[in-house]
Amino acid sequence: MHRYPLSFSSITTSLLRSTVFFIGIVSLLVLCAVPQGEAQTAEDRNRCPIILVHGFGGWGPEELNGYKYWGGIFDIQEELRLAGYEVYTAHVGPFSSNWDRAIELFYQIKGGQVDYGEEHCLRYGHVQRPAGKLFTNPLYPQWDAQHPVHLVGHSMGGQTIRMLAALLAGKAAPYQNVLRDTNGALFTPGEGWIKSITTIATPHNGTSLFDLTDNPAAIAAMILGVAQVDMAGIVPDGFYGFDLDQWDIHPQEGETTEEYLRRIFDLLSSSEDFSVYELSTSGAQCFNAAVNLSTEDASAYRFSFAVEQTVGQPYPDALLYVPDLMMNPLMLNTALLIGLSPSFTDPLDIGPRWRMNDGVVNTESMKAPLAGCADTFHEYDGIPQKGVWNFMGTFHYDHLDIIGHTQITPAERKTIIRFYLSLAELLTSLE
Repeated sequence: MHRYPLSFSSITTSLLRSTVFFIGIVSLLVLCAVPQGEAQTAEDRNRCPIILVHGFGGWGPEELNGYKYWGGIFDIQEELRLAGYEVYTAHVGPFSSNWDRAIELFYQIKGGQVDYGEEHCLRYGHVQRPAGKLFTNPLYPQWDAQHPVHLVGHSMGGQTIRMLAALLAGKAAPYQNVLRDTNGALFTPGEGWIKSITTIATPHNGTSLFDLTDNPAAIAAMILGVAQVDMAGIVPDGFYGFDLDQWDIHPQEGETTEEYLRRIFDLLSSSEDFSVYELSTSGAQCFNAAVNLSTEDASAYRFSFAVEQTVGQPYPDALLYVPDLMMNPLMLNTALLIGLSPSFTDPLDIGPRWRMNDGVVNTESMKAPLAGCADTFHEYDGIPQKGVWNFMGTFHYDHLDIIGHTQITPAERKTIIRFYLSLAELLTSLE
């Protein structure tokens, strides 16, 4: 049964695909409104920009011929802007580690030459300051503690935001004096740069998918398949950015997208400085031990959303989870792999419920970072709290539904847009 936040907006929907889909629709539409139930005016808004951060395999707003990561055939960023919110969409390395992605996110927002840090690059053996990663037209150059931002991450984007929060705060030695200011000097920005952190379908505690698969490149291909990328074709320049300049890995002449993906994963999958490691349950636990509320910016509010689209099926020896009828066909095999596997790692020690998933990530992993750290969450009651994760509930959507990729009818698209409008209303109401 879904747990719904308090102070809900009432919206009527139509043209629902099924009763099951209706449950997901209602869950999204009852997303909390402004705390205390007060109406929000333009003067009440904190006016902090909202920055959207994509997950594993994601892409920028100018790529894939305009097919948006955030929205698919429509554009969540532009819908929010039309409603009066200041919103930007970031683009970081789709397969890079959270450290590398967080560094890129910092300079993409603030501006300047990407610098991954001398110690980090010596440890992992990649280029420190790739020439091709210079941001001269940043998203929000005035960003500082007096001009904070809201960061919203889908999937791995949530982990990336948390890493950035640790690099900004500099509470632990590895995160101190890594970033550079506008003059190029190393500095630790400190707390206050982030107003809020929101994670959507984020594998805070890893996903069994990356424990169980022996072909992570196929997962990347599946995500690109949603955007109908021709895996057998050669990727044209500017169509999709793999952004692996720090590793000096680039497409070779005549190499297809599938061949290039496989080469990337063959070269990097054994490295702890690559996405595959931190998306596994063991890698996520190590990540949580280093990046948590004790090392991140404690002044930021934290919100988490979980999604699921599997159904529990009792068997004599176990409770297994199978995809329901609304699951994106591209994710049926991955949903089954997570939901049926007899041997899976359960980092939260919760038993068969760990198998519930959205086609890519275990649903219980999305609530908060718990394995490997002392972070906690509470079910949101209408009053945002700091120092804890505000868990906003579990909604009946698959991993890509929630960012608009399979919303076919106008009514379905309107529902997703309303979800993000409600989220923006909540974020900009924060004190």
